[in-house]
Amino acid sequence: MLPGIPGDGRCLFRSVAHGACLRAGKPSPSENHQKELADELRAKVVDEFIKRRADTEWFLEDDFDTYVAQMRQPHIWGGEPELLMSSHVLQYKKR
Repeated sequence: MLPGIPGDGRCLFRSVAHGACLRAGKPSPSENHQKELADELRAKVVDEFIKRRADTEWFLEDDFDTYVAQMRQPHIWGGEPELLMSSHVLQYKKR
């Protein structure tokens, strides 16, 4: 049975990090390790936004700089843009 994903603002990043562990053949991370992985993934996702600013700025609803500053905070929920950037981050990590 898979452990639940706490709805703490990191839930999207926790879920993606959890899935990445399982996909890599690693055991399910503990809740604390899942939190660490989620925070690491969030930081990489925000860095990816900045790296791809010219490609991503247009589809964000808020001012780009405000958006990425808010996304660095652990209690801010991620959504579709963060899933897109997660796919880029994890693809690079896989290589």
